[in-house]
Amino acid sequence: MDTPSSPSHFLLLDLRHNKIAALPAHPDISVVNPKSAGECDATAGAIAVFVAMDGESAYREWSQRFHPMCPVNFPHIVLLDPYDPQLARHALQHHAEDCCAMDDNERIALIVERLRRRNRPACCQEAIPSGTLAHLLRLQATVDTLPIPVFIKDRERRYIACNKAFEQYLGLAAAEIVGKTVFDIAPEEMARVYEKADIEHLQRGGTQTYETRVRYADGSVRDVIFHKAVFRDAEGNADGIVGAMLDISERKALERRLEVLAATDFLTGAYNLRTFYELAHHEVARMTRQQGELTLVVIDLDHFKEINDNLGHAAGDEALKRFVQVAQENLREQDIFARAGGDEFRLLLPDTPLPGAYLVAERIREAINRIVIVTPRGEARLSVSCGMAACPSGDASLDIAAMLADDALYQAKAAGRNCVFPPPLLG
Repeated sequence: MDTPSSPSHFLLLDLRHNKIAALPAHPDISVVNPKSAGECDATAGAIAVFVAMDGESAYREWSQRFHPMCPVNFPHIVLLDPYDPQLARHALQHHAEDCCAMDDNERIALIVERLRRRNRPACCQEAIPSGTLAHLLRLQATVDTLPIPVFIKDRERRYIACNKAFEQYLGLAAAEIVGKTVFDIAPEEMARVYEKADIEHLQRGGTQTYETRVRYADGSVRDVIFHKAVFRDAEGNADGIVGAMLDISERKALERRLEVLAATDFLTGAYNLRTFYELAHHEVARMTRQQGELTLVVIDLDHFKEINDNLGHAAGDEALKRFVQVAQENLREQDIFARAGGDEFRLLLPDTPLPGAYLVAERIREAINRIVIVTPRGEARLSVSCGMAACPSGDASLDIAAMLADDALYQAKAAGRNCVFPPPLLG
């Protein structure tokens, strides 16, 4: 409906979640919500705002978000759908000038006539130019429909507006956000990241996109992407930042799972051989720079073929998984442990000479001896044979150490298995 602007026009903001009653069919009332029935462009010169609500949630949305946007003493009339006497009293005690049922057309007409006859306060005439209030309310109502969190900061990096999705994401009401800085609403470590990015962005201008982490409403920390843009004042100076936040937690979690799958053996969870060599080459380079000591241990499960043949492949899989679990319980975080294939494993021990590596391998061997695999076909007690070699410096370090450790492993098997070679020197 396109009509000339009325000298006594009224706006209607529909905040109802469950719309029961129809909107008032009054020619001088224009709905400012986007895509609402009865929406009208004749919004200039509005002298009051009707607010349709259906409960406490809509009331809080109005009082915290929309009412502060209006000039002091600007009339707000609450329309309840359905009518709630307690909520009506609460509204009248606080921000509302009047209140009635949404479907009480006679009462609404009387309110319109009373407000039209009353002289409009000077503060309201001068505070907002004609039509601007309607555009502000409509803009806020429109942005609130977005499921993506949106916020606006001024040049001092204080929040001046946000949408409903932003409030819900942080678990804070607009009144707890607007006027605050990131240090007021986020953990200090995260706030420093946001503040640094905002300062650089205001200085540089344009747009900004980066990944970071945000504390969610339930206290958990989520991965997000910020998309921001600097807006400028009439003189061309940076006047603030508008931004949107995209939650990528599920995507990042999937990426991390894929990284783990690509780096590990699917059955046991130990590193795969490709990852072992990637990490091992870094350790060899570090050892060469720092003149440290590095030991490679090759480990085989004893009689693994017999376990598979006699107890079944499920028992063999269980043996491998139990072995890896126990071995990892006896290793440090910096130790590199991988499945080379079948029942063969490799262990690289940074900053560890041969005598220290022997103690580690012995500790693992003794722990493995306590594992018993029980199946309907019988049971088997596990044991391992280990061969060790020190890694020399140089590009061929790992190949040389692997060859020497394999030789030591053959000696351990020839000695009857369930032992570590070479044994420590006596005397």
